[in-house]
Amino acid sequence: MSVASAYAPAISGPSEARLAFLRKVGVWTFLSLAATAVVAVLSTIFIAPVVYGFGRFGAMVAILGSFALSQYVARNMIYGQQKLPGLGLAAVGQGVSFGFLLLSTLSFGGAEAYSEGVRIIATAMGITAASALGMLVYVWFNKSDLSMVKAGLSIMGLPMLVLMGVSFIFPIGGTFGLILCAVFVVASGASLLYRLNTVVHEFDESMHLEAAYEISMSLLVLLWNLISLLNRRR
Repeated sequence: MSVASAYAPAISGPSEARLAFLRKVGVWTFLSLAATAVVAVLSTIFIAPVVYGFGRFGAMVAILGSFALSQYVARNMIYGQQKLPGLGLAAVGQGVSFGFLLLSTLSFGGAEAYSEGVRIIATAMGITAASALGMLVYVWFNKSDLSMVKAGLSIMGLPMLVLMGVSFIFPIGGTFGLILCAVFVVASGASLLYRLNTVVHEFDESMHLEAAYEISMSLLVLLWNLISLLNRRR
């Protein structure tokens, strides 16, 4: 054994019991995201076009209402006694809101821009997946003190969600709008890092549904902001 290896810190991930918990979290996160994707497709085809017919305010109410259902009503259910219904409600709420974003992305500029919209959605999904994987690897081997991130998220959480919905319906143009979207991406990335760190190291091992909810919602918020940013650059 070399002198360097003798003094190097041991690198180890979660224990076996923790790994079993995290596998459950992974399964339920996948199911939640899959359900959201199905609802998002249905919303893109059936719900968003109808609501857009009532004007921008109708769309804003639908988006903010969906955010409220998934981020607040569903959260109370999941952390209460209605865990599975709460997870399902969160998936439906986020799926409905995503229908508006997907429809706008795919129809921007007419039929000839459809392929560009598909590319934007695929790119945002790839960035989200790569970012989540990188963050997971980091927190897997490092338990970090993210108290400052938690404090910032507590302050920015609700205003950011409201601004996300309002700015989507009533876009803020120019450089300021682009900067605002970039700030949203950074904030949602920090939120995902914090949630992953908390789930991997701190959540009780009976809270796999709560953990799946936290991770899936953070992933979807990051995806929303990435698509919005790429659309604005478009």
